[in-house]
Amino acid sequence: MAVLRDVGLSLKKLLQQKITELSQENSIIFESPADIEPTANPRLSIFLYQVAENTYLRNTGSEPVNTDRMRYPPLTLDLHYIFTPYHQNREIELIILERLMQVFHDNPVIRDAMLEGSLKESGNDEIRIVSNNLKLEEISQLWERFPNKAFKISISYILTPVRIPSEKEPVKVAKVKEKDIRVLVTDTVR
Repeated sequence: MAVLRDVGLSLKKLLQQKITELSQENSIIFESPADIEPTANPRLSIFLYQVAENTYLRNTGSEPVNTDRMRYPPLTLDLHYIFTPYHQNREIELIILERLMQVFHDNPVIRDAMLEGSLKESGNDEIRIVSNNLKLEEISQLWERFPNKAFKISISYILTPVRIPSEKEPVKVAKVKEKDIRVLVTDTVR
């Protein structure tokens, strides 16, 4: 399985279907903004800059496989992306950014036919797209990672929860076959 790759491919599919300026095959790239130059054709960099374990879903219990087997819980991640449009014309970059935000506003969850590769089979029935409102200082620090590159207008989103199944074998569990309830009655009257 290549869950992280498949999340990126799902994003690409969604954006290419919804943003006509990005419909060409090579218009959406998974490159660092440090490696991209503006061209005559519009492009969008989808850069995964942080992967973090989802602390809220970290301690979920085992999941039933069937009536007598339990699966170890998956590793659940939050994927932090920065989206940066590139074009020789600044207006086109702004149009792409605006459309991207509109697409994510109108499609806040990736599910069903939009899930690429092995996402469904790995337990990812839906992945939420959440705006990551970085402060100017945080965006500046992020752009400092790209030496010799001027700051470009960008936006950050988090895709969550992204599940990576455990490789541990399911555990056999004993089924409750009969209940034995005993009640002890004591005399409390004195």
